[in-house]
Amino acid sequence: MKQPAFLNDQFLNRALKVLGVLIMAAVLLYLVTLFDGFWRSLGRAIRTVLVPVALAWLISLIVFPIVRYLEKKGIRPRALTVTVVYIMMGLFIAGLLIFLVPLFSNQLRQFFASDYPNIMTYFSTQFRDEFVLGPEIYDFLANAIASSNVINNVIENFFGSLTRLIPSTFYAIAMVVAILPILLLFYLLDYEKVNRAIGSLIPKRYTKTGLELSNHLNVTVGSYIRGQFFLMLAIGTVATMVYKLIGLEYYFVFGMLVGIANIIPYFGALIAMIPVVIYAFITQDVTTSPLLIVAVNIVLQFIEGSVFQPVIMGKQLELHPIIIVISILFFGSLFGVLGIIFASPIAATIRVLYSFYKQKQREKSEEISMVESGESSA
Repeated sequence: MKQPAFLNDQFLNRALKVLGVLIMAAVLLYLVTLFDGFWRSLGRAIRTVLVPVALAWLISLIVFPIVRYLEKKGIRPRALTVTVVYIMMGLFIAGLLIFLVPLFSNQLRQFFASDYPNIMTYFSTQFRDEFVLGPEIYDFLANAIASSNVINNVIENFFGSLTRLIPSTFYAIAMVVAILPILLLFYLLDYEKVNRAIGSLIPKRYTKTGLELSNHLNVTVGSYIRGQFFLMLAIGTVATMVYKLIGLEYYFVFGMLVGIANIIPYFGALIAMIPVVIYAFITQDVTTSPLLIVAVNIVLQFIEGSVFQPVIMGKQLELHPIIIVISILFFGSLFGVLGIIFASPIAATIRVLYSFYKQKQREKSEEISMVESGESSA
């Protein structure tokens, strides 16, 4: 009688090996859970280090081409070039603080002084009268919520988490503000030396490929980051001007919102449209229907996709909207707001790594085909 296949020695040995690996993995996972607090602390420490390093790298991708350009124009040595660039950056930031921040703060102060009370009054009067289920249902829901502890619990939990979050957040921001300029300074001064030092960590057999990949990342991802930065400035400026032309009172705040939201490619302008439409609908701030705001933002989205994207971004790195959405959801769930901000650069980096891998695979297959064709001809 023939022995079943699952009872032979080869199958049993393989099954025992798989079972042993699973048991070891389970034991390792259990040991990891015993040190949960340690891993959380280690994760916070790693994030504290990675954030300024990642920001320095991203800013260097924007700034270092300026350093190279000034050096080609004869402004040397590197220390003098970096000093000039730092002065330019300082003047740019000072200009923002002097001219834009007062306008932004004045509009915010005016909003909370005049329009915010009107919006609260709208929800307690006109919105109640026009509630889709009727004023009685609105009153019932409002009284049910008011008599319950839902709002109090939400407020207590919010302020409790805020109280716990503010010290760590303030510490993280202070660390970034203090360390980032120094880190960026030394990185710009020894840009090539630092890259060579990182390249030296790669095994010798992969050194050439690693340096090629590093250059490819700096050029391609750098172009993407610079393009995205100028795209935010361009679309934010255009949105501010258009909002002012149609008579929107807080044109600067909403225009800045469009520019900042554009850090989320493809969907930023549409996301920024939502609070503007709600504000215009409640306050009737513009002379025409709030539908004008919708039309304006659709036009802005069209201008971004048809004019600014091809001119500023070019075709060097096309990311599909689905990839952007998945990146935002994934990295946002991992790292919160920072994950959303860094989602596009990380997705761009992954895209470059994948393209580089496919290119190397094609080159390898072409070499094999050439060798085989040479052997066949011989």
